[in-house]
Amino acid sequence: MTKKTTSYDDPSFDYQRYWQTRKYEDQSEKIALVKLLKLIPNKRNKKIIDISAGFGRLATQYAPLFKKCLLFEPSEKLLQEAKKLKTEYKNLRFERGFLEKSSLKEGSFDVALLIRVLHHLKDPENIIKEINKILKPKGFLILEFANKFHLKNRIKAFFKMNFGFFTEHQPEDIHKKRKGPLFINYHPNQIKTLLLSNGFRINKCFSVSNLRHSVFKKIFPLKILLLLEKSQQFLSEVFNNYTGPSLFILAQKK
Repeated sequence: MTKKTTSYDDPSFDYQRYWQTRKYEDQSEKIALVKLLKLIPNKRNKKIIDISAGFGRLATQYAPLFKKCLLFEPSEKLLQEAKKLKTEYKNLRFERGFLEKSSLKEGSFDVALLIRVLHHLKDPENIIKEINKILKPKGFLILEFANKFHLKNRIKAFFKMNFGFFTEHQPEDIHKKRKGPLFINYHPNQIKTLLLSNGFRINKCFSVSNLRHSVFKKIFPLKILLLLEKSQQFLSEVFNNYTGPSLFILAQKK
């Protein structure tokens, strides 16, 4: 289910301001997205859907590249904010709803984005199956998810002598003990297995926001952080070392 927490529709919650205070994370994700979009051929003739697109944070990265873009979002508040982009990009369409309850036709999109969504879902397989349906044969999925197996968690597990952590692939709700909203970290192997078993092959995978720590943000200017981020994304892909808190995957429907 692509449902987000109720805070997105809360009048007192400013999601755009949230991202203005996270410029490093925002730019890191855009770097990753641009990198993966470059691997998709003939974009000028293709259709893309951004699932749970929010206020259209990523639209500026893909709208100039594709023939048609659908921003699909369950929050009425965020969708209204996203519609302001229509003045600049005439190829944008907007639709409110949840993917599993939508009337979108099977095989109607060439590319699907699912970014900053999976951590809200207890059963990610449902959304993966729905995405498979709406994608054309050999269509692409760009997927982001919160990484349970990031470096900080590995260090904690080692010093606590929790060696089972290194072989256990089950998801982790990091807010369960705090009694906060649902926020699930997934193990990379779990998500990869899920994609493979639902008709996808994995073309690329690497970690993102690799330097997301207050110490690094205090020491380095944003430009330096992003230069280091680019190198870390490259090394993560080359060595299959997913140490960052977020992972990006480029998958292709078989």
